[in-house]
Amino acid sequence: MAKRSVRTLLDHNKMRKTKVLLGDPIVRRAIPKTVMLTKARLNSMLKAYKTVYVKPNVGALGIGVMRVRKLKTSRGVRYEWRYKLMTKHATTIAGLYQLIRRHKKSGSYLVQRGIHLLKYRGRRFDLRVMAQRRSPSKPWKVTGILARVAAPGRIVTNGSQGASIHPVMQVFRANMSSGKASSKRYQVENLSRRIARRYAIVHRSCVELGLDVAVDYKWRPWLLETNTKPQITPFRKLKNLSMYYKILSYRRSSRR
Repeated sequence: MAKRSVRTLLDHNKMRKTKVLLGDPIVRRAIPKTVMLTKARLNSMLKAYKTVYVKPNVGALGIGVMRVRKLKTSRGVRYEWRYKLMTKHATTIAGLYQLIRRHKKSGSYLVQRGIHLLKYRGRRFDLRVMAQRRSPSKPWKVTGILARVAAPGRIVTNGSQGASIHPVMQVFRANMSSGKASSKRYQVENLSRRIARRYAIVHRSCVELGLDVAVDYKWRPWLLETNTKPQITPFRKLKNLSMYYKILSYRRSSRR
């Protein structure tokens, strides 16, 4: 029988991956509250948080992601819905839910607490962290980390939707001192290794994860998403290609 690639054994269901990671108390504190989309849960999340993201339970590249913000006006509460470059408003949860249903793709969706991201030159950014190991018996290493800055008018930071790529220390130093920036990078890398170790308890053959990590305005790191088949093209856009070649080296080792 032909040997299957370890990648074919990995889970692309975001909620199942989240539930695996919730088993670690430290990782759990870094995961924004996430629930399956229903009208009642959407209402509950918007009572608890001013901003939520609605996204496919199985998906990639930021496709299908919507953002909802709760706005208080002189006429009461209304909801700002954004998708791609569209912006619309609803005055009730029922109206908002119908708006989401009209634009959602097939399959289940999630509702995730929105994080107040740090900005770089006036635009929100998050981080892509590559965690890899050369084989299932080897320790996890962070082999790459970069910042993805959202394109003007976009609600997601995916490169496929116009985000620009920058060295992580460049965007950190625009928000904090050099010493704090180094400390924050160290914290993000430690968290990423812990996430990978926890995930591998269930998925023992896993040797590579691409983690989407956000840092909020209080400098707290959050895990937004765990990717089991991460794109590494963004690392080729950095002037220094050392991380890109290191990632490739780990990939080749894990496939031997």
